[in-house]
Amino acid sequence: MSESSTNADLLERQRLGLRERKKQQTRERIIDVALHLCETQGFDATTVEQIADAADVSPRTVNRYFESKEDIVIAPITEWSAVIAENLRAQPITGNEMRALLDSFLSFVDDVVDDGAAPRFTWFQQMQNIIRTSPAVRAASLDAAEHKMRQMSTVLGERMGSDPDGLAVRLILGTWHTIMRVGTECETEAGPPDCVMSSARGMADAVVRAYHEFARVCAAPIVADPTSEAAATPR
Repeated sequence: MSESSTNADLLERQRLGLRERKKQQTRERIIDVALHLCETQGFDATTVEQIADAADVSPRTVNRYFESKEDIVIAPITEWSAVIAENLRAQPITGNEMRALLDSFLSFVDDVVDDGAAPRFTWFQQMQNIIRTSPAVRAASLDAAEHKMRQMSTVLGERMGSDPDGLAVRLILGTWHTIMRVGTECETEAGPPDCVMSSARGMADAVVRAYHEFARVCAAPIVADPTSEAAATPR
């Protein structure tokens, strides 16, 4: 390959890289603006036209990035779930998938949230406030959470060499989401101002505490094998 061809290929890659960065910046600006407007003036009172004007783009551009206004508001869920799923895929396989889930979440907090990069923790806080006041956004968030579960189960299935819909994957993932919910539930109930969910690090610490409490209370065998009990019970 000639030097001129090599230089042309390099320039093309740089051009494509710049285009993707600009697209990501536009997407982030739309999310940022939409969350601020919907939180301050209400979801129903906020229009796509207002979002477009504040983000300095056209309504058509907004619709090109997002199918609906609800999709913009719940973007933190889809952004977070994609990053955490990739973090889980990168974890070493030790046979302890619960620990891998915890470490993938903590890696996300360290590498994304604390650095201030998108998806920002403030987005998540704003989204939660909007969900509390908008049934439409709450319904959309449940759909997004279901998509998140499918992403995680796919990665867990790959790691375990198992069916993503298999019992083992569903038990592990269901338990993990319970730990996440219990560890952070004060925020979802509009807890006090010093609630742990007021910061990304506080959220991570709360999840870690819930994880270790689960391991202490539930992970050790506290009842006999139910199959052996059933066998020993007279019919």
